[in-house]
Amino acid sequence: MNSFSDMGLPENIADALASFGFDSPTPVQRESVPRILARKDLFMQSETGTGKTLAYLAPAFALAKDMDFGKGPGIIVLSPTQELAVQVAGQAEKLASAAGLRWNVVTILGGSPLSRQETELRRRAAVVVGTPGRLADLLKMGALKTRNLAVLVMDEADRLFVPESADSVRAIAGTLPEPCVRVLASATLDAKTRRIAAPFLRSPEATASASEGILSEKIEHWVFYVDHRKRTDFIRRFDSALKPARCLVFASRSDRVEWTVERLLDFGLPADSVLSRQDKEHRRVALERFAQGKIRYLVTSDLGARGLDIAGISHILSMDLPEESSVYVHRAGRTGRAGASGISVVMADGVELKRASRIAVGGNFVFRCKYLESGTVYEPPVDEFFARVEAAEAEKRAHKRERGNEHGNERGNEYRSGRGN
Repeated sequence: MNSFSDMGLPENIADALASFGFDSPTPVQRESVPRILARKDLFMQSETGTGKTLAYLAPAFALAKDMDFGKGPGIIVLSPTQELAVQVAGQAEKLASAAGLRWNVVTILGGSPLSRQETELRRRAAVVVGTPGRLADLLKMGALKTRNLAVLVMDEADRLFVPESADSVRAIAGTLPEPCVRVLASATLDAKTRRIAAPFLRSPEATASASEGILSEKIEHWVFYVDHRKRTDFIRRFDSALKPARCLVFASRSDRVEWTVERLLDFGLPADSVLSRQDKEHRRVALERFAQGKIRYLVTSDLGARGLDIAGISHILSMDLPEESSVYVHRAGRTGRAGASGISVVMADGVELKRASRIAVGGNFVFRCKYLESGTVYEPPVDEFFARVEAAEAEKRAHKRERGNEHGNERGNEYRSGRGN
């Protein structure tokens, strides 16, 4: 299947995809589209930047194209974050317009007035994209109807079945009509997520796409040895050396996100943040400024940037290395998209370097060890790199012991002084 029409898509939808500049379907699209058209439930796992969104939207549009949306939407897409929901809705609107479908695509987000969302759903909504909590509320109120549904997509599914949203997802998935196709999509679908979702699917099939080489071929992975206390200063030196065009910075904790932005602004670097707890207008403006190139640094948490597709991200900077390899995969996958190349940079101490090795082996890519000295990034021999790491770690341990001894002596002196009195 070398063209979109070969996969069984209607001519207007196939032509729409071709008009977006795709020469041919990606592997995940070749595997997924015929299955969804055949109304097969699907676990869709593929690397980031491989066209997963269109892999489920295009066949979903085909299944819903002749439906009466007065009875309810034909397609619902669940998203773990508001930003991803807006992004997917934008893709749906673009596809509908290119295919000549005058469809109403509705985005449902928490924090918006319920009355307005009820009104939008009554206007023959063809496609509904939203976060599970608010969609479950509207379903309970009777404003959202699922009896007409042709396709339910659970995007970034491994983040939907977490405790905060799992009940809402179950409430929606438990109301589906029998013919409805269920699709779970993500770059990482672990066994736990598949097990939790299994009761809501009908004999699901799974994509078996081999790695498309995004992580290993399109993205370079660099690792620098940097002490935790010096990591914001490292970004300042990194900027001076490389001047990245557009850099997405990750930190595991929200307080670290805010601290990093403050420090970057102090350094005179244009930066802003995106966090799930921020109001949506701040997040929207920050993302817009970043996408337009008005700021070069956007700092976020792993949930804050889940699934974001922003063109032109040249570098990813990780302030820490997550415990789970899947989290790093999602971070790195924000660059090297749509045929472009990118660089994912990790700052690591001795413990994180060992973790990096495990992640690289599991992901079939290589971390390249780097130094940043005198305003220049260079790659030393590996044995030299780790010799310097071990020396630095030994110095840290010695310093820690020295501080512990000083603290113990101070307590002893205080004790003796008190006894003498």
